[in-house]
Amino acid sequence: MTPREIEEKQERRRKNRRFNAILYCISACFILFGIFVILRDQTTIFTPDTAEVPDATFPPVDAVEPIDTPTPAPTAEAGEPTKPPPDVTMPPDHTPELGSQPVAIYFYDHKISVKVVPVGLNKKGEMDTIPKADIAGWYKYGPAPNQDGNCIIAGHNRYSGQKGLFALLHKGLVVGDRICVTMESGEVKFYIVESIDRYKYDAVPESVMEEGGRTRLTLITCLGDYSHTLHMSETRVVAVCRPIT
Repeated sequence: MTPREIEEKQERRRKNRRFNAILYCISACFILFGIFVILRDQTTIFTPDTAEVPDATFPPVDAVEPIDTPTPAPTAEAGEPTKPPPDVTMPPDHTPELGSQPVAIYFYDHKISVKVVPVGLNKKGEMDTIPKADIAGWYKYGPAPNQDGNCIIAGHNRYSGQKGLFALLHKGLVVGDRICVTMESGEVKFYIVESIDRYKYDAVPESVMEEGGRTRLTLITCLGDYSHTLHMSETRVVAVCRPIT
């Protein structure tokens, strides 16, 4: 083998080593990205709290009595036509007392605090949602925490590939857990979880969204894979909480 051939062979080896090194770097990046996605899905490390922890001491809680859970409405049979979405007419605002709009919810036993903003209705006449994984929405056409009736707050289980803070509703929250809702005035309202139920999206009891009835706090999130046909997840997780005075 001539000196020139030896030099060409060595040059090919150097090129192969550089190419392999590039491939190793690319593979390592894909592996690290995969680990990042898995961690983001399984933990809340990438969805930190979005509200301050209220400076309040939870009052003593008496024994929790279970509430009656309404029987879910029957689901539509396969092939049965679904009802068209209703014409959306925006109801009037409840106009809560000055400073009584909820601005944060704190899961006392889990040390998770979530920012809350008001929401209305979407184009289908349903309660709207916030396009963020770490912010919840208060239904502004319903009662506020200091008003009689059903105060409704909903948050995402997952949004845009990121785990939502309201995933706690099906991953950790239990009956008897304590919850604080901070209002614009700085006043804090206290609640205790009475029930946690799961419903198919088309079998959610009417009582979940009704504004009247006994005074309570209703927390809602979705669960399950996103259906591109329905443009939503197929399951709802609903936690009903009673006030503690």
